[in-house]
Amino acid sequence: MRTWAAPGVRADPAERERRRRSILARRNQDALTAWLSAEEGLRMWQAGRLVPDRITAALDMSGLEGPQVDIDCGTTEPDVDRWELGIKYPTWEQFLALCRLTATPISFFFREPSDLRASETTLVYHLAAKVLRELDRTPVTAFTREAIAATLAGRDYTPVPAQDTLW
Repeated sequence: MRTWAAPGVRADPAERERRRRSILARRNQDALTAWLSAEEGLRMWQAGRLVPDRITAALDMSGLEGPQVDIDCGTTEPDVDRWELGIKYPTWEQFLALCRLTATPISFFFREPSDLRASETTLVYHLAAKVLRELDRTPVTAFTREAIAATLAGRDYTPVPAQDTLW
């Protein structure tokens, strides 16, 4: 990867990171459709089969977080957080941007999370208790019907938090 912005001028870290992501996205573009065709992915997306926990997993595996993820996915803060919680459904274009950003095949996002808990494996001997607790969190396996319906109808949907989540 080039670390130069122009002859004799080094690219700043943000530019290098942008280039790295661009290279990864281009390199894996063919792999995105190899696992699952875009047409089949679109059908599954329209059926509301996208799994929120898989969004979290893809972002974690890519080491991505923060408001820049929202921007790169074509939305605003905190929409990606809401996707991960299953309370807001991404548009098809936003979903494809997420696939490109994380360099993750479309099919990955439609697989159900594993029922296997990290604390029930040999990871218990290799990871700190705090890490195990995070890995053992209850996965969000489905989006709300309201979120899916609003997105498919082309409406902007802002979920109203439950009373017990307010301070």
